[in-house]
Amino acid sequence: MVRVVTQETYDEIVKENMEEFDMTPEEAIREAIAQFEAQGVDLSNIIKDVALAGGDHLVSTAVEKLQQICLDDSDDAIMKELDIMKSECSKDIAHRVKAGKDGAYKVLIDLLDTRHKRLLKDANKDNEKVMLQVLNCLVALMDMQPDLLDDRGIDLIKSILDNMENEDILTATLKWTTNCCVKHEMNRQKLFAKNIGESLKGIILSRKNPKVLSECLQVIRKFTLDDDVRVEFGKTHEHSRDFGILLLEPLTNLLKENTKPPLVSELMLTMATLLVRNELCKMVADCGVDILFTVLADNYDNVAVATQANKLITALAGNDDVKRDLVRSGIVPVIISILTRHSNNASASAYCLKCIAALTLREPAHSQLFLENGVPEAIVECMKQHPDNATVQKNACWAIRNMVARCRTHNAVFHELGIQALLNSAYDKFSADFGFDIKSALRDLDCDVKLDEQWTGKGVQIQQ
Repeated sequence: MVRVVTQETYDEIVKENMEEFDMTPEEAIREAIAQFEAQGVDLSNIIKDVALAGGDHLVSTAVEKLQQICLDDSDDAIMKELDIMKSECSKDIAHRVKAGKDGAYKVLIDLLDTRHKRLLKDANKDNEKVMLQVLNCLVALMDMQPDLLDDRGIDLIKSILDNMENEDILTATLKWTTNCCVKHEMNRQKLFAKNIGESLKGIILSRKNPKVLSECLQVIRKFTLDDDVRVEFGKTHEHSRDFGILLLEPLTNLLKENTKPPLVSELMLTMATLLVRNELCKMVADCGVDILFTVLADNYDNVAVATQANKLITALAGNDDVKRDLVRSGIVPVIISILTRHSNNASASAYCLKCIAALTLREPAHSQLFLENGVPEAIVECMKQHPDNATVQKNACWAIRNMVARCRTHNAVFHELGIQALLNSAYDKFSADFGFDIKSALRDLDCDVKLDEQWTGKGVQIQQ
């Protein structure tokens, strides 16, 4: 059990060290930290550089002043305190936790609500400037502490995304939304219930600014996460499915307009995360997956784009009809060319091998086509280049197994390349992680392999 203390307790110990033991501020801090660490106390949420001369923490002072000057409505004074708060909250989680406990969230939401209402009535540069800085403060404040979000904040997010024209404010709001969704299932569900998908769709259809679109894509991906350990069952699949139905067509059309960085990789990654059902793969295919050939041709040397393209192709291959259409359209030599080009990159190789495994699964004709285009040599070369990379070795096993499982005539080609020795070497290193996959590949290659009996009876006599 991790032991914790409050900020107030820590501050008292530091001041006690100074007053009773005549220590300097630096000595008092070092001694307090040593005391707590010796007791096994977690100080990650504690501000350690306290204001030791009897003053308050700077972040607390900023919150207090902001509460006062908001009543006076002095923009210069407000901006000054907002700058201080943003700077303090950007330091570490301890400063953000302290600001949250001191009421920073409510102060910022009040200010944001006031300025947003004014902007809806009358566009004013000063209001936009203050509103943008408030949003930047909220982004900093709620980084890794999304629990602060309440229903009022959710309503503001929805209203700003639906009504705001200023793209800097839109970008900041999307960043704030992203922070609210990380490791917080209930925030995601509440935002989803507010029909935020329609707001995001509107941005995708109406905006051309890469920064706005990039932040929008990040928000979409956050709804597909299952990262909140406090929730036993999340709604990741439901969010992905409904967002897929709503957004995959406009995302595919947007991909056709952005075949090069900076957006192309994020678009393909986002689309891949939404392809959680058979009919969604068909939807994207009907919109035109030929764009993938253009993307790969335009970014042949870009390893990041090639990696995301392989993720998207793998996801689309979840639909057997789409998979066959991809192969008929000529994707096989392109995939092999990409694998050969980026074989020195472990991540790109791993995703490319996974893509080959998906395209050859239960498809002997596809396996034959990959063989004719020289994929065995490329697979073996990747295994040789990355002998210690578990993901490369595992995905290579999957690709090999899927290729030979229904086409044992391919075995001879792999044996000529020395595949058995490579697989045995991988088994020696990774048997505890995915030994079954390696043995399955060896078995389908007709190699000598000892298969473990997964379950045996205990020899108990059955009573009649």
